Amino acid sequence: MIDKIFDLGFKDVFSSLPKEFVTINDALKGKNTIKLVNGIAHQMKSEEIEKLSSNIPIYMWSMVKIPFIIVKTMNVGEYLISGSEWEKRGIWTLIGRESDSLTTVDVEELIKKYRSIIFISLTSSFMQLDE
Repeated sequence: MIDKIFDLGFKDVFSSLPKEFVTINDALKGKNTIKLVNGIAHQMKSEEIEKLSSNIPIYMWSMVKIPFIIVKTMNVGEYLISGSEWEKRGIWTLIGRESDSLTTVDVEELIKKYRSIIFISLTSSFMQLDE
């Protein structure tokens, strides 16, 4: 019974994650609505996309895909960046350093600036960090 409840909880969490991703370049051109796994449309705010693009070098715009998914690990205060090497480089550029993991402070700052572009998820064997 508890396993079923746990599974249903994970299904809800994972169904609200992005199904689609767009490059920063495409988002700047107006493609700022993506679908979530549950079929709901999610609108990334234009002003946040503009702010993001002003903090990430132009040569990365066609390679970094958004929204970003940040995964909470089981370790206290530790988060990982999901996605390709380019998404990791994008986040590293925003936080000002390369790191294998993010801290709670890093994640709070990212959410304050880019609320509609950041998704937080939980660590699970169902999710691959390097897509």
